[in-house]
Amino acid sequence: MPELKPNTYEHQPPKRPLHLPRRLSPPPDHPAPPNLKVFAYVGLALGVIVLVLALPYLVSYFMALAGL
Repeated sequence: MPELKPNTYEHQPPKRPLHLPRRLSPPPDHPAPPNLKVFAYVGLALGVIVLVLALPYLVSYFMALAGL
């Protein structure tokens, strides 16, 4: 069996490409994330509409299963 030699890898921090200018000012602030409350309300409303439309069919299906 061959002898195992120690791992010689050492981490080096990333280097900035030479063709880019050095940054002298801090990076700009990121914009705030979008407000997704509108989509939540629309999805909730669509869910309620689907439930209201499906409820009579579900009731009639279960009544047919029960034999009423």
